Amino acid sequence: MAAEVRTGTSSWTSEAWWGRVYPPAASPSDRLGIYASLYDCVEVDATYYSVPASRMVAGWYARTPPGFLFTLKFPRELLDPKKSVDAERIHGFVRVSASLGEKLGPLLLQFPPWVKPGRSTPFLWALLETLPPGVRYAVELRDAAWYTGETRDRLLRELRDRQVTLAWSSLSYVEVPPEITTDEVYLRFIGDHTSIPAETHGEVRADRTDETKRWADRLRAVSKDLRRALVFFNNHYAGFAPESVNLFRELMGLPPVAYGRFAGSGAETRAPEPGSRGVRPKTRRIDEFG
Repeated sequence: MAAEVRTGTSSWTSEAWWGRVYPPAASPSDRLGIYASLYDCVEVDATYYSVPASRMVAGWYARTPPGFLFTLKFPRELLDPKKSVDAERIHGFVRVSASLGEKLGPLLLQFPPWVKPGRSTPFLWALLETLPPGVRYAVELRDAAWYTGETRDRLLRELRDRQVTLAWSSLSYVEVPPEITTDEVYLRFIGDHTSIPAETHGEVRADRTDETKRWADRLRAVSKDLRRALVFFNNHYAGFAPESVNLFRELMGLPPVAYGRFAGSGAETRAPEPGSRGVRPKTRRIDEFG
């Protein structure tokens, strides 16, 4: 088996991208169409803060070409172990997300660092039990205690039994093990908001080559056991996510994304038609480039 590799960023709305990815005079509503002509997937950060309206999700679908994939973060209020698992609201969020149809990738359950095994463990198992079938899920846990001893063994067993992906996350404060729990990898390059704050985005501020290569090597090592890998970069990782994507693609033997091809266009620029796929690099498989 050879893994399909898709690369994108965590959202498409960075203000630092005006004049670098988007034309300075382009309408904000044009950004998704431009983004989707360059990349084949995106992680939607906005859903972490609220459930999107159905009409908004329909708009996302309409403004992207065939084959494009969205991954959506679970709303944070549904991931709080201090509360009970809210099955009704979970099903509601999944239902709205599933309206993306074939353009929906995994839904990401991103837990904050303060969610630790122990008191939070029963909540996690109950939440996994509640997840509706028919949709893919990935779980990101940011405390090292999840990845030691019997807790690690139980976690991996639960995820494999329920076919939920353990997100591989490049974090400065915890080493997430590159364990495979499904037939896909969900790899996130996150960084932190302190060393590279939002006001400095738009340029590469840190050399992340070694760290990026380490994860690229890990992905390559397991590629024959995978169907797909989804790889996302945050601006906080190095300062400018499009360049981080291209570094990863170079390390994987993939062609770079020409992310600036629209940036110099004038006020008449509009997003490419959703059916147009001519400017986006084709998705490649790992075995095509060794």
